[in-house]
Amino acid sequence: MAGQQSEMMDLAREWMDIQREYMMGSMKALTPTDGEAGGFESVYRRELDTTQKAVEKTLQLEERAVNELQRGAGDVPGMNGMVDMMSEFSRSALHMRSQLWQSWFEQMRAVREAVPSTPATGSRQSTKSQG
Repeated sequence: MAGQQSEMMDLAREWMDIQREYMMGSMKALTPTDGEAGGFESVYRRELDTTQKAVEKTLQLEERAVNELQRGAGDVPGMNGMVDMMSEFSRSALHMRSQLWQSWFEQMRAVREAVPSTPATGSRQSTKSQG
């Protein structure tokens, strides 16, 4: 039991680390790196990359938490079937959320690429009529 509590504390610390890395990455996304042009386009791309990494790490961590809970609760007499069923349900939900996030990130990149750039500045213009 003490081992499971320790593992859950480790998972909680990892979750806090992911959140801290995400916040630091978001702040860093606002400033251009050496050799990279500034502006909205680069900030958008870096922020999207930072967010995607945080989401992927969080989903992996959630799956590890489900595994840990299943392992710990599976030792309770008479609970194995229910624990296994709920664990599989949780894994299915995580898989579905992962697919939804992946689609969202793909769409956000596709939308950004679909908006035309102006040749002189490299910035995107609205596709609305200027009339």
